[in-house]
Amino acid sequence: MSAAPAFTIIDGHVHFVHPERMDDILALMDAVPCAQANLVCLPNPDGTTQNPAALHFRAHHPDRVFLSGALAYGEALSWLVPGRLAEPATAGSPEALARAAELLAVQIPALKAQGFNGLKLIEGKPEVRKLLPFPLDGPLYAPLWAALEREQFPVVMHVGDPDEFWDPARCPDWARASGWDYTDGTYPTKEDLYGELDAILARHPGLRITFAHFYFLSRDLDRAARFLDAHPIVCFDLTPHMDMYVDFSRDPASARAFFLRYQDRIIYGTDTDTRALARGPEGERLMRFIPQLIRAFLEQEGELDLPGETRYRGLGLPRPVLEKIYHANFERMFGI
Repeated sequence: MSAAPAFTIIDGHVHFVHPERMDDILALMDAVPCAQANLVCLPNPDGTTQNPAALHFRAHHPDRVFLSGALAYGEALSWLVPGRLAEPATAGSPEALARAAELLAVQIPALKAQGFNGLKLIEGKPEVRKLLPFPLDGPLYAPLWAALEREQFPVVMHVGDPDEFWDPARCPDWARASGWDYTDGTYPTKEDLYGELDAILARHPGLRITFAHFYFLSRDLDRAARFLDAHPIVCFDLTPHMDMYVDFSRDPASARAFFLRYQDRIIYGTDTDTRALARGPEGERLMRFIPQLIRAFLEQEGELDLPGETRYRGLGLPRPVLEKIYHANFERMFGI
């Protein structure tokens, strides 16, 4: 019997920060094997972005990547944050917010003109939402959402984080070391962030948003289903968060039913990141393990034979469903 043909795989969520690591990313893609990747860019603390690194990659390998650019806050930071050029009395004023809002919104057609395929937003991550203390559904971002809907420009967005990061008894040491300890009460809650996104999607039902990390709802598939039912365009991606695949493995029958029901709403992604590679062998092992885990979870049924002590159980999805998750859903969302 001949082997089944290989899948076409598009990785919808890859971070490329270090141009000198381009060959390393290509090697990781080829190991999956992954035909193409969507490079998702982030803003830098100084108001610049990772966009130049993504453009550098595309200049050398245009057939291997799609690009989701970041917003450049640049001058807007001086209008929004006290101590950055603007006087504290005027920073964040309605006039400053209006100027900054327009600066953000006009970047959507500009990114399209540069050849970017979409936008990446990290602004829903609690630490970023605290640094830029402006509601996602408020006046600073209102023109941006309108432009994204009008232009039908797809978005990959991080909203929330694992529940443990808000719990003093459960927040892992590695999360604390990364600045993701939200237990002091000064950070927005996950429900705060979900409420802001609900308001945005109610105003702009045509937004083409893929929520990273399964929208951090892997422990509550009923709520995940209600959310997808309420917003029939949005998708979730499969980039793992802390215990996401452990969550799925607790009840693989329910997880499989969910994946079958929402087979048109789930996008393959690994969160491959050159910053992890820069940490040395441990980071490299993690970057190789994640796609191995995700593919085994999707394609195999029963307990998975994977390295490490954690036990995972797979879904054994049918090939037509896998084709959607591996590439067709991304292609539809990004208009490819």
